[in-house]
Amino acid sequence: METTPVAKYERVSLIGLGVLIILFWGFYRTYIVFFPAFEGFQFVQHFHGALMLLWMGLLIIQPLLIARKKHHIHKLIGKASFVVAPLLIISIFLVSRMTFQRNLSQDAPMSDAIAELALNIPAIFVFIILYALAVLNTKRTYHHMRYMIGTALLMIGPGLGRALIIYFEMPPPVAVSITLGAIALIGVAFFVSDLVKKRDYRPFLIVACVLTLPALTWEARYTAAWQVVGEMIAKLY
Repeated sequence: METTPVAKYERVSLIGLGVLIILFWGFYRTYIVFFPAFEGFQFVQHFHGALMLLWMGLLIIQPLLIARKKHHIHKLIGKASFVVAPLLIISIFLVSRMTFQRNLSQDAPMSDAIAELALNIPAIFVFIILYALAVLNTKRTYHHMRYMIGTALLMIGPGLGRALIIYFEMPPPVAVSITLGAIALIGVAFFVSDLVKKRDYRPFLIVACVLTLPALTWEARYTAAWQVVGEMIAKLY
């Protein structure tokens, strides 16, 4: 039975909802449980969390609006992404800076502090690429939707990584490697699905390739190449 357009859009919303559940799972013990006092947390963490929540809300609501032919509302909310996306990028940068400065304050070796930048900095560039492609393909719904799904897959990282560390007691570097590898594989799975079903596979091919970059960068975090790049980024902090 052929899937109806409404069902297709609802499935996209379910992807966003699934990612949101993973985020709540990962952040429950490290953040949500401290509501409402949130003692010991900095403003930048609340700022970042609020923007992540807003972004996931957009990814869940927008496909439903298209499915129900609420195109005017969809366009109005879409314009809000022009504000939310840049602020989200800034928040990721600020969280990365906070983590870097905290590592140095705890006397972590500079090489370790620079290596950890490989977790968030590549994510910024991946988000920019996928969001830019989504914007450029606003009038091509098929392509636009797939690039936006790519931004949702990127958001799996913070939640799943923390969940693996907290609930499965994995060492943080291992948890990050598994998480980034899983995200890349999910991107590949979406590409293969389009390829097998003889759809235009190019958008998800790009998504899969781009989502592989953070995994590769993380594994190369102690190489001379990343240490040089990371040192230049660290100067901005």
